[in-house]
Amino acid sequence: MDHISFIQNTLDLSTPFKERFWQLANGTQVIWHSRGVVEFIPHLDFDSHCAVVLSSGIHGNETSPIELLDTIIEDIQSGELSLSHPCLFIYGHPTATHQHTRFIDTNLNRLFSHHQIPNDSMLEMALANRLMKSVDAFFTKHNTKEKWHLDLHCAIRSSQHYTFAIHPHNHHYKRSESLLEFLSRSKIEACLFSEAPASTFSWYSAEYYGAHAATVELGKVSRMGENDLTQLSEFNEALRNMISCADYFEQESLDSTLIEYQVTRSIMKQSDHFTFDFPTDLANFTQFNENDLLATDEGIQYIAQPGGESVVFPNAKVENGHRACLLVQKIEKTKTQ
Repeated sequence: MDHISFIQNTLDLSTPFKERFWQLANGTQVIWHSRGVVEFIPHLDFDSHCAVVLSSGIHGNETSPIELLDTIIEDIQSGELSLSHPCLFIYGHPTATHQHTRFIDTNLNRLFSHHQIPNDSMLEMALANRLMKSVDAFFTKHNTKEKWHLDLHCAIRSSQHYTFAIHPHNHHYKRSESLLEFLSRSKIEACLFSEAPASTFSWYSAEYYGAHAATVELGKVSRMGENDLTQLSEFNEALRNMISCADYFEQESLDSTLIEYQVTRSIMKQSDHFTFDFPTDLANFTQFNENDLLATDEGIQYIAQPGGESVVFPNAKVENGHRACLLVQKIEKTKTQ
């Protein structure tokens, strides 16, 4: 069977989806499970110690990761890239992509708190249920020694770190050294250690399957076809090496340049009166000094803690009850050794 374009197939909402199965010339099995969810099982799957989930498009307007993964899928199907591990590729929210927006009814990346009660009036609830079930089935089928989930995003604002990752809090591990090794090799600039459980897609895989997981921010939002993927060339190369080289993590480690931050807290928006005390276009990781006013919400003032804090993902337009920003402090390397 001729290969099918992942992006074109997923975005063609006018055509009903049909599950497909075929085999590539090199023996790799391809299973198109549902719209935007495709699994590749290499011919030598029984030798694999690792299963990898790579997701993108959980926010519909974050298109560079979608295009990056599509180039990898194209090369797998053409035979140019041979896999050493089973991989599940996910393109999460094509409807939002069509409308050039992050979501339709609510933020999809706040709904992965195990299986939700169906809500037919909310598109993202049904999507979250379907995607969690896809991950469940994949990790149950490939119950390998190591599981991975990299959920690829891009930021809606400028950032003092062009690329960075969020290491989810979970009950399996405090620090995934394998994950940090990959982030360093792929030249991701910084990693944030989350301070509490979340309901993001990467947290779901870490919490329920012990996966080496992260939300990875790759540059800034642009429309499909307008992304400069050359800026992500080092990440692209490392990702391809990880899924194609069986001994990827046995290779000699390089000195890490990864900057680490601890999330000190999240500021939650409680009311329509919430406002930040800084410009709406403030860059991620902007530093505030101790006692600087950050935000107000119905008379409550949020000020920077001792040592100062940097702001990440500030967004005063989120729904009430949702996170308006993260606050972080840099971790001194000597404290983590």
